[in-house]
Amino acid sequence: MKQYHSKHTAVLSTRGFYTILTVCALIIAASAWVLWSDATAPADDETQASLPIITPAETLPDLTEDTPVLSEENGEADETTSTNETTPTDEGEEAQPEETEDTAAETAETAPTPVETVSAPVYVRPVSGAVITPFSGDELLFQPTFGDWRVHTGTDFAAEAGETVMALTDGTVQKVTQDGLYGTCVTLSHDADLTSTYCGVADVRVVEGQAVAAGEALGTVAETIDAEAALGPHLHVEAARAGTPVDVLELLGESEVE
Repeated sequence: MKQYHSKHTAVLSTRGFYTILTVCALIIAASAWVLWSDATAPADDETQASLPIITPAETLPDLTEDTPVLSEENGEADETTSTNETTPTDEGEEAQPEETEDTAAETAETAPTPVETVSAPVYVRPVSGAVITPFSGDELLFQPTFGDWRVHTGTDFAAEAGETVMALTDGTVQKVTQDGLYGTCVTLSHDADLTSTYCGVADVRVVEGQAVAAGEALGTVAETIDAEAALGPHLHVEAARAGTPVDVLELLGESEVE
């Protein structure tokens, strides 16, 4: 009995030793874990403090600035225009500068002046007959009625009595006069200081101040002209530019006497 008790006591003593040893190991491990936790805790706080704080307002881009935006259809970047920029009215055209008074004046000065087209005057024969006595200018011609030599400042056209006398070109009736040697004379004024006078006119159909056109009837050929009675019925026509006699045939564009 005493021997059994001794063996039992020895077993209990051995178990108690290992139990105490285990408890001590657990205490040491727990102490070490607590110390390790305390040592690593400040390091985590410093890491978190070094990270930037992101607010919700900073997570989205500001679309009011010039920020490329991806198109939903093809994924390409489309540039958005700033609200402070001016968009041209027409695609592909740049905004044009406003026109000032100076630029408008320069444009008016450099603009070509339209050329006014002036039509050439039309001349027609007063009567259809041939020339029987031409314009002589400074040369002397024999005058059969008076039987002498003198200058001839007009042109004599052959005509039948009663034939219509027509205006040489456009003009205005300046005067209608009676001459003792040349009978009734009608004078027209034209452009460029040109005048034309028709002598030996009967049955006058115009009055002073009346506008007439080229070829318009002025009257008819008279039976005779006293100053040139030897020539028979005909029309005596004179023309002058600024008072200087000119050849009627030159106005008509004729160079030879018919």
